[in-house]
Amino acid sequence: MLEKIPFLHRGNAYQIIIDDDITFTALHYILDELIALGAFIESEECPVQHTVVFEATTYIIGVDGTNVIIANR
Repeated sequence: MLEKIPFLHRGNAYQIIIDDDITFTALHYILDELIALGAFIESEECPVQHTVVFEATTYIIGVDGTNVIIANR
């Protein structure tokens, strides 16, 4: 079941949408990677898809504004 979880990271609020459990460590890492990639800068192409690997798990992430949709491959 998809859950929409409000999440505060480095002073910014995000809506995390995920259908599986994820650790806080992995979620913080993913958000830091997305910030480094410029994923939250306004874009005409929404949602934008990114791939992030954390501890041998590949996550496919869609970013639409502050909505972050996470699925693991």
